[in-house]
Parts: sequence; structure tokens; C-alpha cells
Amino acid sequence: MPRGYFFGEFEITDSAAYEAYRAKVPEIISAHGGRILVRGGEPQPLDGTMPQRRFIIVEFDSPEAARAFYSSDAYQALLPFRLNASTSDGFACLLTGVA
Repeated sequence: MPRGYFFGEFEITDSAAYEAYRAKVPEIISAHGGRILVRGGEPQPLDGTMPQRRFIIVEFDSPEAARAFYSSDAYQALLPFRLNASTSDGFACLLTGVA
């Protein structure tokens, strides 16, 4: 069965507001069986122009588990903290891994 991934890329504009999100989201991820693979880090561009942004990649056991995390009441209640603390041109998406 393929794994599911939550991928996000955004620029933090309000560190204090983002801290409320960052402090609580690991617990919600864990409750849905997710594992943070990349969080922040120092990207090293190989091709193209890369904006200076924050990245997160979270692995779940299935695409359904990734969707359940994102649509959960707990995450939806926390999501405004991330949205209000980052640029509007950032994004988050769910991806299906290769089986």
C-alpha cells in the first residue's frame, strides 16, 4: 500500500503566531500515525531559483491517514495559526507515495 505525505512550503511572517502552531502540530500528526521527515532545515538548491522558505514533509501509513490528519477537527482548529503566520503564496498538499 502506498504511503501518504503532507508537504508544506511557506514563509513565516509572524514568528510568535507560528510558534503556537509549531508547538501543537506534532501531537496531532502523531495521533494520526504520522512521522515528521523534514521540518525547517537548510535547503540546498540544485536547480532553479528557490525561495527562502520553510518546508515540512510528514509521512503517513496511507493517503487516507494523511487526509484524516488534515481534515481532523484538531488540525483544522490549529490551521489558522499557520495561515495567519505565513505568506499567502505558500502552500500545503497531500501526496501519494509509490507503493
